Amino acid sequence: MEGALSSSTTYKEKEKQEIVEDHEILKNRISTHPLYGLLVEAHLDCLKVGGSSGDLDLEGDVSRDMKQLDNKYKASENRQSDLDHFMEAYCLALGKLKDAMEEPQQTSMAFISNMHLQLKELTGSHQPEPATSLSGQSVDHLN
Repeated sequence: MEGALSSSTTYKEKEKQEIVEDHEILKNRISTHPLYGLLVEAHLDCLKVGGSSGDLDLEGDVSRDMKQLDNKYKASENRQSDLDHFMEAYCLALGKLKDAMEEPQQTSMAFISNMHLQLKELTGSHQPEPATSLSGQSVDHLN
């Protein structure tokens, strides 16, 4: 009976080792895939949403890359592996996610800017025109 337990334990350890090796192989295939750089860039662009307003200008770059990616892989669709399909779909999904996250933020920023402008107008904190006397001369020059 001890031999059966030992054999079962060895089998489970061997199975775990094979799973770990499979994961390492898959990680290596993903990290060396031609679309990996674009995937990381798209992910980072999603993380930048909500940062400073200068970061929001990157929208066009990712959209352009996604369109190029889509055109490139449509041409060679019959030769794509499952990993190619996954990487392409993931990149496109991240691009769409970024756009979806930016839309409400841009709407909010436009609203805040509009409110700020209205508040400035109400409080008169914009630059006042120099006052003029009845003779047409600037009041500043008379003092």
